[in-house]
Amino acid sequence: MLRFFRQIRQKLLTDNKFSKYLLYAVGEILLVVIGILLALQVNTYQENKMARLKECEYLNSLLADLTIEKNFLGTYAEFDKEVITNAETLLQAYYDRGEIEVDDAFSRQLSILNNRSTFRKHNATYKELLATGDLNLLMDQNLKQRIMLYFQTVEQFETIIRQNNEYIDNHFAPLALQVSTHYVPNHQLKWSENILKKGYIKEKFNRPSEFESGYFDFIAERLEDPLEELELVNQIQYRYRISAVHLSLVDELLDTNQELLNQIGEVIDACSP
Repeated sequence: MLRFFRQIRQKLLTDNKFSKYLLYAVGEILLVVIGILLALQVNTYQENKMARLKECEYLNSLLADLTIEKNFLGTYAEFDKEVITNAETLLQAYYDRGEIEVDDAFSRQLSILNNRSTFRKHNATYKELLATGDLNLLMDQNLKQRIMLYFQTVEQFETIIRQNNEYIDNHFAPLALQVSTHYVPNHQLKWSENILKKGYIKEKFNRPSEFESGYFDFIAERLEDPLEELELVNQIQYRYRISAVHLSLVDELLDTNQELLNQIGEVIDACSP
């Protein structure tokens, strides 16, 4: 093909047909330019296609992360609901009687309040998007902003829970350990059913009734001190507030999480050929 064009150029120059040669040269340049533009267009199309495929891969990964987090948030919410229910029962019993009644129910309820759950983020895909700069691959700007806001909120929530857990460990737990028989050694064992089934640990200890009654009498005598009783009631109230705050935050995150799942799902559907 190139040899053919060279032959045409040489013939035009030999025949002194300069004007025709000039027109031919311009035409050849135009052909080259058009060829380059077509190549760039094809290249741009391929790049855009690859970018969209990569965007869809990221969205599928985000969908998986958010689904896992939704299930975890649901479990976390149930945990705080249980803490709130037992704290309300303890406080209402105190307000009804005007004093704390130390018995088996009190011990178990206080033991439940002594537990706390660690918040675990599921943001591997989001971290990768930030680290690689591929967050810009997300074409839907509204979706991108909502994803960023969601994970920023998760970061704030994790900080709040970590600080509150430190309070529980350093203030509530030491007091609870002094006034509770901890009938349920670890209430969170229901999340570790495998080790219970395999017999690695005991679900609870069987203790003589006289031991329980003697221990309850000892605790009741201690709580006859108004300051001791007031400290325990205040700690229960504060523990109740902590779980109420956590539950409120989790509830908001669950709503946002579900909205994101729906929106990402719609974008993913559009990715399908």
